[in-house]
Parts: sequence; C-alpha cells; structure tokens
Amino acid sequence: MTVGNVDLREYLSEEAQNMHKHTTYDLVANIVHDGKPNEGAYRIHVLHHGTGKWYELQDLQVTDILPQMITLSEAYIQIWKRREDDETNQQGA
Repeated sequence: MTVGNVDLREYLSEEAQNMHKHTTYDLVANIVHDGKPNEGAYRIHVLHHGTGKWYELQDLQVTDILPQMITLSEAYIQIWKRREDDETNQQGA
C-alpha cells in the first residue's frame, strides 16, 4: 500500500464519481490501536504538510518515521485528503 497519489475511484459510489472529476487521494493520518479491544494504546501517524515528513505520536512522545513504516501497521482509522486539480499531476508522496 502506498500513502500518496492513490486513485480510489473504484471505491466511491457512482454519484460521488460523477460529482468529483479527480478521485486521487493522499493519506494524511493513520490511527493504530495496539492491545486488546477494551484496553491498550493508540498511536497516530500524521503527515506534516509543510515539510512532507511523517510523525508518530503516542501520548506525549513524538518521533519521525518513514512513510514505509505506516504500511506495516494495521490501521484502525485512516484519513485521506482528495487531491485538487493542480495536485493530481504532481508526483506521489
């Protein structure tokens, strides 16, 4: 799985496909739960748009990570941002 420049058209409803010309998305946040369902801890991977770097946050600890590390975790929730017209032609993250 890549974290940027992913075309999600096939996962959108026909109505959404007709409404949006561009259906390419970039992952901007990834939430991971470690542990049992009623206990454990959350880790968040978040993209800093200004630098393009990824960070992992757990409690008060913040560390920088490689984008490839995100794909190794089983996601609990993911947040994707749709690329605008001018972003679609840019190289993927």
